[in-house]
Amino acid sequence: MKITSVDCLLISEKLEDPWVMGLGTAYKRDELIVRIRTDEGIEGLGSSYHAHTPHAVKSLIESKLAPLVVGQSPLQIQSLWEKMFFGSIHLGSAAAQAIAGIDIALWDILGKVTGQPVYRLLGGGDDSGSGPRLAAYIGCQTMGIRDDLDSLADEARGYVEEGFTAVKVRGGANVSLDLAAVAAVREAVGPDVAVMIDANARYSWPEAVRLSKGLEEFDTFWLEDPFDFTVAVHKRELGTLRNLSHTAIASGGNVFTRFDMEDLVRLGGVDYLTPDVVKSAGISECIKIASLASAANIIIATHTYNGLGQVANLHFAAAIPAHIRGHVEWDAGGNNAFRDHLVSPAVRVEDGFIHVPDAPGLGVTLSEDAMERFAYEEGPEILGVPRRRAWAPRS
Repeated sequence: MKITSVDCLLISEKLEDPWVMGLGTAYKRDELIVRIRTDEGIEGLGSSYHAHTPHAVKSLIESKLAPLVVGQSPLQIQSLWEKMFFGSIHLGSAAAQAIAGIDIALWDILGKVTGQPVYRLLGGGDDSGSGPRLAAYIGCQTMGIRDDLDSLADEARGYVEEGFTAVKVRGGANVSLDLAAVAAVREAVGPDVAVMIDANARYSWPEAVRLSKGLEEFDTFWLEDPFDFTVAVHKRELGTLRNLSHTAIASGGNVFTRFDMEDLVRLGGVDYLTPDVVKSAGISECIKIASLASAANIIIATHTYNGLGQVANLHFAAAIPAHIRGHVEWDAGGNNAFRDHLVSPAVRVEDGFIHVPDAPGLGVTLSEDAMERFAYEEGPEILGVPRRRAWAPRS
């Protein structure tokens, strides 16, 4: 079997209601889907994170990576990964995200050739006979920043009534509003539900210290990504911050390979690692990241978005050792067509648990009307805002 082509498909879903996070306001969802065809008629699907520059990542895949794999056997996944990685290492994180879509599609092909779901090829699964299910936490494009804290509390309460036991608030607006949002959600859901907050890397050191210490009062499950990832020392400072309070630290959704993750772990900055297979160079690389986490006794809490990338992340999460497997991110909000209509069958969620597709490969196909229904819309997915910092004395 030989790879005959690698194609990229850009799709969009316009949001009915804008969603606000620390980075800015989202008006749509985008996804970059990778499709690999073979000379035996078997096709594989994957997803690469678009990095808010989808045409650039698409071009990288088609012009740089596709020529490296076309004509090769799709079953030699590891050797193709190394060929792509070391052939594009000078392109940094963009290359890692581009590699992800091809790598995931190769695992989809291998699953179809062998008649096995990807999670089982990776050594995961259970003896239930119906495929594994994973505990979910509410994240993605939910629980956005808002002034109306009553509506935020109502949203959180609704998820708990559906059976979810963990919810994530979006932060990064300012420290006072972040603390007020967590306080409102904690009061709404009670003491037995995990409440996290994601600052989306918006804060300076003194702001992050104030936030981390303030979150202790609300038994906050974790503080995710308090620092800007462009700061060279952010991994070391995460470790310092972790030692200043009892609030656990989560990070890894914007750290792209095992090499960066190893630094994050070694410097003591995290209690939860949050890799995403569409960002962190695919399933192959994320399995290696899970091994790092296992050696350091750090929990993996898979970061993800709805869509095909969500499905790939489910297979990864189902395959990692149970002793380091945490909650998987899930968007249970209303009006989410990527979640409900992009792939067939749609991912099933019951009582706060996600069921991993059990058919060969990723276990899903693109819905027949996907490309028409989700025609790509030009323009930014998230309209960013300038960073505003209230500098305070260092603690």
